[in-house]
Amino acid sequence: MADATRLIPALRHVVKHRHRKLTTPKGSLGRVEKIRATLTALFKHERIELNHPRADEVRGYAEREKQLVHKLFKVLAPRFATYEGSYTRVHILPTPFNYNFNCPGPGPHYKYNWVALELKGNPYPPMPGAVPRNPNFLPNVLLSEARKDIHRMQFPEKVAPAPPPEPGTSLVTKRSSVRAVIPPGGTPPAN
Repeated sequence: MADATRLIPALRHVVKHRHRKLTTPKGSLGRVEKIRATLTALFKHERIELNHPRADEVRGYAEREKQLVHKLFKVLAPRFATYEGSYTRVHILPTPFNYNFNCPGPGPHYKYNWVALELKGNPYPPMPGAVPRNPNFLPNVLLSEARKDIHRMQFPEKVAPAPPPEPGTSLVTKRSSVRAVIPPGGTPPAN
């Protein structure tokens, strides 16, 4: 008999070994049906929205889907031939507002983050990602200066004092634009 580990390709997705509360009323069979339906929808539509634990679980099985064979070999296989990493991407979406969240009874309760699970290279417009950090943005400038001040207060021995000015050089004060010339052998003028 053939070795079963050689027949099934290894998953490229790291499976986190933690308990997942993804039960359904039908038990484990219902869970398998839910995973199968989610995988089929992912390969059919190439981008789906669902809750984060379900997307995290389905993402690990995305490379083993065999139902949509035509699309797998004619469309997706040429697209992913040059890919080194995973074929899926997860984007965290804003959680939809739920009017029934505090109300008892049936209805959607968004306990987990709402995410978009997509195949890389799909024909849809790109999802908005994180805004790149702009160091010249005023709040970022203020925060970086505050961070430097806190660092100077916490570690005063690491901050080297400025060397005394040499005689004959000009001294520009920060409070005014007045230049004072230090006489040779003299001391800088007091402010």
